[in-house]
Amino acid sequence: MHGVCAPAEWGGSDSGIVAWALMVEELAYGDCAIGNQIGGISFPYVAKLLEHGTERQKEEFLRPVVRGDHYIALLFSEPHAGSDLATVKTRAELQGDKWIVNGEKVFITGGATAGAAILLASTEPSAGKKGLTAFLIRPGTPGYTVLRREKKLGHRSVEICHIAFTDFEIPADHVLGPVGGGYRIILDGLDTNRIGVAAQAVGVAQAALDAATAYAKERRSFGRRIIEHQAIGFRLAEMATKIAAARQLYLHAARLKDAGDKRVNESSMAKLFASEVAEFVCSAAVQIFGGAGYIQGSLVEKLYRDQRVLQIYEGTNEVMKMVIQRELEQA
Repeated sequence: MHGVCAPAEWGGSDSGIVAWALMVEELAYGDCAIGNQIGGISFPYVAKLLEHGTERQKEEFLRPVVRGDHYIALLFSEPHAGSDLATVKTRAELQGDKWIVNGEKVFITGGATAGAAILLASTEPSAGKKGLTAFLIRPGTPGYTVLRREKKLGHRSVEICHIAFTDFEIPADHVLGPVGGGYRIILDGLDTNRIGVAAQAVGVAQAALDAATAYAKERRSFGRRIIEHQAIGFRLAEMATKIAAARQLYLHAARLKDAGDKRVNESSMAKLFASEVAEFVCSAAVQIFGGAGYIQGSLVEKLYRDQRVLQIYEGTNEVMKMVIQRELEQA
């Protein structure tokens, strides 16, 4: 599954971004956290290695991942640097033929189990975002410490970790792309990955709609199935329509990316709209289930918890609105 966007020469199927996004939706239909770890993280990792990696880096860090040997992780966010990656403080200093890294990363999906990862660190603090560099690393090696696995509202099937780097060594030839080019490399990857978040949102929402529809066909109230009550039937109709619109938005953005169109508006719009649709649909599903949907262990209760982070990661929805506003100003 990590190789959906990788060419055959590296073990992948070269199926494109539309196929990748559809895969992410299906994974998220079953479990949103797995959709994120296996599907969502795979695109920026694989795409950035294909675009910027050397042949040696691809052999060491790409082929084994495509083969399924490793989980992968993206180490970008910090305690004071989330959507604003330009404020990253984790420091990498070149000493001889190695980079020495010190700092912390937070909210790292797969941080304790990944066998390969991309790390964003500052190699020239005075240069701001132009001083950020991307590195290929092996988590779990000396100097890499999992401070804690976070307890969280949803996405409980995978760990999200707080990581500390203490004199962590990276070989000089593990820089991904040019030194100082990390900000642009990562930003370009996150733009496309927002399509993946939109696909996750649609998968979760579809699961909630299917569960609510099935329940409404079985549950009876006032002598009839509750789906026959217009209040419930109309709610389900609205849920289905919003999901269909969200799906078309992310597919449109994915098709543009497959065609080489570098516009960012469509992926930002897809992420913004689909994640808000997921919250609406999952909340409506809980309402349709009534008390049975509010009980821990209920499927729709889990879906409601899982969807909430979709408005936060890969750029908050407030940041998505800023991106769309900027594009409108420059149009």
